Amino acid sequence: MTAVPPIDENGLQRLSVEAGLAAEEARLEAICQGESHAELLAWTPLDRALVMPRRHERTEGFPAARQALRERGWPILFRATGGTPVPQCASVVNVALALRCRVGSSAAHLEWGYHRLGDPWCDWLASLGVEAVDLGEAPGAYCDGRFNVRIGGRKLVGTAQRWRRVRGCRDMAMLVHGAMQVSGDPAELVEVVNAFQNAIGDPQRFLADSHVALADALPGLDIEATLPELLRRLANAP
Repeated sequence: MTAVPPIDENGLQRLSVEAGLAAEEARLEAICQGESHAELLAWTPLDRALVMPRRHERTEGFPAARQALRERGWPILFRATGGTPVPQCASVVNVALALRCRVGSSAAHLEWGYHRLGDPWCDWLASLGVEAVDLGEAPGAYCDGRFNVRIGGRKLVGTAQRWRRVRGCRDMAMLVHGAMQVSGDPAELVEVVNAFQNAIGDPQRFLADSHVALADALPGLDIEATLPELLRRLANAP
């Protein structure tokens, strides 16, 4: 299993995007190998990349799009989950929760997994004084889904899941992941995704107004001081 650096006192690792994706995979692998029943990882990128499913690699215009994004300072990396391209950079905080789930239990299904991550996240935001927080779709957002963490209907956290079998038994290993833009202008990240869409000749475009950064709702928030409480809620949720 890939070695994972220890978390710092605030629970937040600073990793390259490539290392962050590998660290999440290592957490899932620990569950799959029976080495752990629960893993929690929070990380923020030291660099930046546009992360997407490998199916995009089969697109006719992908080689030219990859070069165009590289020239803009946005190399392309791949992830195991689906959806559309997602920018990873220093303004994003990622949280990944890996759990061992017994087949046939209430835990072994996708909707439970999304609520297991999203409900404590919503509760944490509400405890900070953020209003109109819920889970749902954000039409016009990139990588939209039914279980975004939203503020006023706008996407703050994008979520994704991955499931694998635990070695030697029927139990399943679940990795559920959330990516939250904590600072900066969402329009800048949307523009990067739209640049890729344009480069591959895909007419779909995404809207900045469908996104929100945490700093828009909580100006001046010290994310490193408050993040441990989110991690505590995620660790202790039923």
